[in-house]
Amino acid sequence: MQYMELIPESQRTVSGTEGALERRRQLLSQLPAYDQDPMKCQSLASEEEISSMLLFVKHYKQEVLGVGEVALPGEGDALKEAANQRTAKEAKDRSNSDKKDSLEHQDHGSAGSNAAGSTNGTDDGTKTEHRCTGCHGEVAKESPAVYAERSGYRGALWHPTCFVCSECGQGLVDLVYFWSNQKLFCGRHYCQTVWPRCSGCDELIFCQSFHTANDGRTWHRHHYCCWKCGQSLDTPCQH
Repeated sequence: MQYMELIPESQRTVSGTEGALERRRQLLSQLPAYDQDPMKCQSLASEEEISSMLLFVKHYKQEVLGVGEVALPGEGDALKEAANQRTAKEAKDRSNSDKKDSLEHQDHGSAGSNAAGSTNGTDDGTKTEHRCTGCHGEVAKESPAVYAERSGYRGALWHPTCFVCSECGQGLVDLVYFWSNQKLFCGRHYCQTVWPRCSGCDELIFCQSFHTANDGRTWHRHHYCCWKCGQSLDTPCQH
């Protein structure tokens, strides 16, 4: 059985189909550019806010962001080994780059070394039964599943249709996920667990002072206004 056969036809991203259009809509919703790039964020009003956003983006790229991998149940150990090899190669490349920079600048510090993590442990392929982390239903051995490196490959896998954001329930577009508190999130809803989002402009709020309504929605203070006359919503206007 092929992975695409397990995806509803309306969600298959074949060029020129409704599924391809839906993918584009989901990309804009789940991964808005202004959650990733300060240049796309129009509401950053100070160097401090820009710095806060840059640090936030750097953190989630290093610690939270991932892309799901499709494999058969029982192949988690092979994926883990491949991930360890990638990590070791990246560490070696960084070390070589550091050494080169050190020589070019005639520095005398020594570059650090990194080693790949151990893969010792029970072989995931020996398990007789595999359960979806999402619905807890059985995943057939011949049926492709989705793994997420951030969750750890051993014992954590999903039916393709269960690889969804734990907040909005949408399928994660292009298998891009954010892993936090043992849950899958789309980019939009992960970011909102860390910073409030303005109900006016839809951008994240990195300033310390903002408006919070009784229903919990948040605004930049200058966006909490009538969109016709610009008067604050704290004071009733004719519109």
